[in-house]
This record gives sequence, C-alpha cells and structure tokens, in this order.
Amino acid sequence: MTVHAQETEWRNVVVSGTPGSGPVRYELESDGTVEKTTETGSAPVDGASINANDTLEGSYASGVVVGGVDAYRYTGELTLLSVEGDATVYLDGSQTDPDSVGESYDYLTVVGDGPRTEYSFETDGDVAKTNMTGGAPKSYASIQGGDTVDGGSVSGTVLGGVDAFRVSGDITAFELSGGTAYLNGQEYTGPGGDDEDDDRGGDSDAAIRFTGCTGVEVDGKFDQVSLSVLAADAGCQTGTRYYEQEYVYGLAESETIEGTTAVDLPDGHFAEYQMVESATAEGDETVEVTNPDADACRDEMESQLESACD
Repeated sequence: MTVHAQETEWRNVVVSGTPGSGPVRYELESDGTVEKTTETGSAPVDGASINANDTLEGSYASGVVVGGVDAYRYTGELTLLSVEGDATVYLDGSQTDPDSVGESYDYLTVVGDGPRTEYSFETDGDVAKTNMTGGAPKSYASIQGGDTVDGGSVSGTVLGGVDAFRVSGDITAFELSGGTAYLNGQEYTGPGGDDEDDDRGGDSDAAIRFTGCTGVEVDGKFDQVSLSVLAADAGCQTGTRYYEQEYVYGLAESETIEGTTAVDLPDGHFAEYQMVESATAEGDETVEVTNPDADACRDEMESQLESACD
C-alpha cells in the first residue's frame, strides 16, 4: 500500500501601494497558517519585500508599504483583511476589495490632547490593539505595554500620542478625559452620544499654511502645534525603512502661540530624509491641515533616497 502525503494548499494575498501616495497600512489574519513571502503568485505585480516594518505573530500579520509591495501566503480562510491608504489588493491573483474579505470590525481611536489623556471602554465582543486608526485624522497609532485589554474591557493613557483598537461587537460603555476619540474616522463621544463628522476644514483651514515640505506658518492663538512626519532611512542593501513620527512644538503651560508663528521641522530631527504630511494646531479650537503638496514632497524624498544608493 502506498501512502501519499497531503500537500498544503497555499493561497496568496498581496498589498501593492500606489507610488507617490504615501504609507499604506494593513493587517490580516487567517484561521490557518500565515507566512511572509516575496512571491506574489499570479498577481500582476512583483518586487515584494520582507523588512522590519512587517509584523508576523502566529496567523496575524501587519505592516506598511510606501509605493512598494508586501505579500503573504496562507492556509485556511482570511478572517481579517483591513487596508488604509491608496493600494491595490490581490487575492489569489485577482484584484479584491478588502472590505469584502473576512469579518467586519470597527476601529476606535483616541488622539491625545495635552500632557495626559485617559480613556476606558467596554465592548460585548472582542477587542485588540492595532496600529491602524480607521480613518481618524492621525494615520498611525502606537502599541504601548501600559494599555490594558482584559476581554472586552479596555483602559489606557496617551501623552499627546494616539491609541487605536480593532473592535467586534458593540461598544457598551465609554469614558474619555481629554483628547478626542474617533470611531471609524468619525468623532465619537460614546454609545448613544452625538457622533459628528469631524471635518477639521472649512474656514479654519486658513489658520495653517504650509511653507514647504518641512514647515508651516500658524495664524491664531494656540497651545501647541504638532507635525505628522514621514521619515526614511536609506537602506541601500536592506531596503529603505519608512516610519512615522510626531514633532510637537509647544510652550510652557502658561504660554500660548499667538499671531503668526513659523514652525519648522529641524533638519535630521528624525532621519536624514523627512517630510511633513499634516499639521495640527490645538487650543480653544483644533485645526488640522494636510500638506497640499504631499505627493510632490514624497516624490522628492523618494528621488533623494534613490540617489543616495546610486
């Protein structure tokens, strides 16, 4: 009698970022096995990379691509596939809408305001910490050991940063001290509260003007100004490493920014190559403006990175 070993039936999922469109964040999970790969299967793209920005823990994977390609092979079925940013997603070679794959989740994001923001919430489903912010004004959340997730109960603190959670089920209780919360990109005050579309635009946008790829001018009276920064280290052998940072320009507690104030990101503050993607001024009102020349700034930074390795 001859016994034939059963071959593992691998499937492929590929996330391909649009060049010049900025970082694309994603997370995925399978009920089987997940492995990182440089092979894209039958998808019409190549050049998939494996780098330190990608995380693989068991059958859960997350990462970021900036005009590049990330690929995974997996067994079983995808229970999670979420993508934020301008990207094309392929499943077994066919272009796929990630919203149609896996289970449906909500993303709850808390953006810190001032020295300390505290929050807690309860859900009747599952909850997990994530880097993805679900369309909130801040595009990246940190994962800190000080935040507590116990079943469906969550509590944490942010000090001018961002925390985000992936939630299944309904949020049944929510408390926030300071800062602003967002549920799937919309300002959130709690279950049964008056959630509103946080435009952060309109007439207030004139309070911030970009003066280039690394600086702004702020008109008005504010407590602090923060710059969302895309930084990069040229890795000629290992591949370029991109990461996001926040530069905060603030004064002493009793002082405010008044009149017209220039806020410039210092050269080499986070990396040799850096640009400002958006700016936020906080005070009696909060104004956030996206860099209108962000695409051109990213193209310039990518060109400089390529030249550094020539």
